[in-house]
Amino acid sequence: MTTATLDISVIICAYTEARWLDLIAAVESLRQQSQRPQEIILVIDHNQRLLERAREEFPDVLVIENSEAQGLSGARNSGIAGARAGLIAFLDDDATAEEDWLARFKQCFENPHVLGVGGTVEPEWLS
Repeated sequence: MTTATLDISVIICAYTEARWLDLIAAVESLRQQSQRPQEIILVIDHNQRLLERAREEFPDVLVIENSEAQGLSGARNSGIAGARAGLIAFLDDDATAEEDWLARFKQCFENPHVLGVGGTVEPEWLS
């Protein structure tokens, strides 16, 4: 891949306001990345109130509606359809990324044989 195709769109899908504070933390963790994403896409899954709130709160984020069937699959496909970068990363709405997450993600794709990557999830339990 060329350097241009190694730009990254990060997609977060959200469906409920019950995770609002988690969503704010997720977006903030992407803003703090050592390797900045080309764009952050927040897909709201059939929740008009959350859509309006997110558009107001995150002016630097592309906030779109899920135009497909309700659920994570439809929301992710809506995000992919709006993405402009050569690489796509997904972050859950109740997760935060380490500050070097995208740098390590991008580094994996410098090998032309790599088609996808995953990573470790470390839960932060409430109790």
